[in-house]
This record gives sequence, C-alpha cells and structure tokens, in this order.
Amino acid sequence: MGPGFLISVAYMDPGNWATNISGGAKFGTALLWIIVLASAMAMGIQIIAAKLGIATGKGIAQLCRERLPQPVVYVLWAAAELAMIATDMAEIIGAAIGFSLIFGIPLPAGAVLAGISSFALLGVRSAYKRGYRAIEFAIMALVAVIALAFVFEVFLAKPDPANVAAGLAPGIPNASALYVGIGILGATVMPHSVYLHPYIVQDRRKRLVAESGDTEDVHRRHFRFESVDTVVALFGAMFVNAAMLVVAAAALTGTGIETLEEAYVTLDGVFGGQASLAFGVALIAAGLSSSLVATMAGQTVMDGFLDWNVSVWIRRSVTLVPSIVVVALGFEPTSILVASQVALSFELPFVLIPLLYFTREEGLMGSFVNRESTTGVLGVVIALIVVLNVWLLYTTIW
Repeated sequence: MGPGFLISVAYMDPGNWATNISGGAKFGTALLWIIVLASAMAMGIQIIAAKLGIATGKGIAQLCRERLPQPVVYVLWAAAELAMIATDMAEIIGAAIGFSLIFGIPLPAGAVLAGISSFALLGVRSAYKRGYRAIEFAIMALVAVIALAFVFEVFLAKPDPANVAAGLAPGIPNASALYVGIGILGATVMPHSVYLHPYIVQDRRKRLVAESGDTEDVHRRHFRFESVDTVVALFGAMFVNAAMLVVAAAALTGTGIETLEEAYVTLDGVFGGQASLAFGVALIAAGLSSSLVATMAGQTVMDGFLDWNVSVWIRRSVTLVPSIVVVALGFEPTSILVASQVALSFELPFVLIPLLYFTREEGLMGSFVNRESTTGVLGVVIALIVVLNVWLLYTTIW
C-alpha cells in the first residue's frame, strides 16, 4: 500500500472542495452521482496508468518523447504544464484560505504562509531520492486528517438518507449545474495524477525485479497489488468528496453560500467552532499535501517530455508565482478554484489519449496490453469528457 494513496491526494485537493461545496450549496445532493461516476472513472484510469508503468518501466511523458513526432510532444508538454499551473494554483490558494480562516490573517498573508509551508514539505525530497516510502507515510497521515475531519462533519450534519439516495440518480438541474458538474469531473480526474502514477510504481518495480527477477509473474503480482491499493485509496477519496457535497447540501442549501470562506463561517454558526476548525485544518492538509504531489508530477512531466532534470526547488518556485499573483490581484479565490478545475477538465484528453494509445499497443505492453473492452470503455470515457467540454464552451460563449 502506498502509491495509490499518494495519487489519491490529487482527488481531495482544494479544487474538489470548491466544486463540491459549490455544488452542494446550490443544488443539494443532485450532483452526488457525478462524484460517484467520476470516482469510478478515476479508479479505472489510474489502474491503467499504473499498468503502463509496471509493464514498460516508463511513464507517459517519456513514452511520448520516444514514440511521437516532436511537434506533438511539444503540444502535449505545453498542455501538461498548463495543467500543472492550474493544479498548483488550486493547492496553494486552498491552503492560503485555510491559513487565513484559522489564524484570522489576510488572504495574501495566508498565501505566503502556504508557500513557505510548501517549501518546508520539500524537505521530504531527501527521502524521495532513496524511495517513496517516507513520502507515502507523510501523505497517508495527511489523508487521514482530511478523512477524519469529514467523518466528524458528516456526524454533525446528520444528512437525510433519502436525500443522499436521491442524489445518486443521474440528472442535471440546469445549465449552471452543468458548469459545476464539469468542474467536479475536472476536479476528480486529475491530469497530473495520471502522469505521476506510472512513475511512482517504478520504485517497487525495480525492487521486485532485483529480488525475484524480471518475469511476467513478478509484474502480474505487482499489478494485482497495485490495483487493490488504487481502488482502496480512491474509494476513500470518493467518500471524502461525497461527504463534502453532502455536508454542504445539509448545512448550506438555500444560504446563498458560494465560497469556502462563507462555508467556514456558516459551519461555525450552524455546528460550532469545532466543525469550522476541522474544516480549516483539513483544507490546509489537502492543499499542502496536494502541492507536494503536484510538484513531483511537474518534475515527471518536464523530465519525461523534454529530458530536463530541473531542481525541485526551482520547479516549486516557478509554479508558485501564478498563485501568489492571483491572490495579490484580489481575485475571488473560490471562483478561481472552480475555474481551475474546469480548465483541468479541458486538459484531460491531452493525457488520456496518449494513455489509451500506448496501452493498446501489444508491441509495447506485451501480455499487459488492453483488452478490447478496456480500450472501448476508456475511449467512451475520453469521448464523454470531450463532448462535455465542447458543450461547456458552447454554453459559455453563446
């Protein structure tokens, strides 16, 4: 157990908070089914991504560089970098909001504190060079903080089981709900986690090969365990996301709440200071842990596409700048979080199409090549994302 939990952080980042709480406050539990559907899609996508890394010993970005025309590689790299910026913006702004709320400081000061904390977390980098286990334990601890906080929130909210069940029935109340729904989809299936997963399984792959040999049985056993790890971790992430929306639906529907700051204040008024404190602490844990994982993914992207090994400190500095600028300019942070998740949804095809392309190649994957049914389902998922994005663009412009 470990790599799946490292990946699961991407599915509980502050971007999820913004879209889930916005969806719950505006539309009750009506969009709960999207969280379940997107989580199921995420499990399948991440398992396939892990399979690619186990079968080939390489990541998506590296395979793109080796197997695709150079102009295509540059386009895919640019799209990936935009996704990294949107991701990091969500993580830093989310943590900044958490610091601002808990300590009662201005948002810019919270952003500076979030930036400093994210640099402090890079001290784990020394352990990362010797393997991922120390990072995995650190992330598991932060995930536990987030999950326990929302178990507590659900206990306080006491949601109506009938409303929760009704939210599992597919349906979109209106065009505004479509925008939030696509934001939930973009926040749930994360491009950087798809890039990162094939890379972080290499630590165990190398150790297993050294211990037991480079055989199909060894890799099959690795893949079975990694599949279980991924499903367990992402099921936990699905619970957290569903709990966010359900708590918002139970406590915030009809209040006109649209921001995380308003949600914090309202929870404090409805359930007391313990609820708002748990909310703020979990938000900080989500932002900082996701920021660390996003920085690792950014390194994977640059190294894979361009064969550039950039210092993690430089990488952290560059991606931090847009977040600080957005906060300094006074943009409303929750709306920026939601917009960043919609942008990530637009970026998804740029990583999912190469994933589908490589995993259906028998010459590359060997016996791990996708079944026709797997390729078909993944193709439908990609097509669904593209159609939803085109519809969103059409409704936004016209």
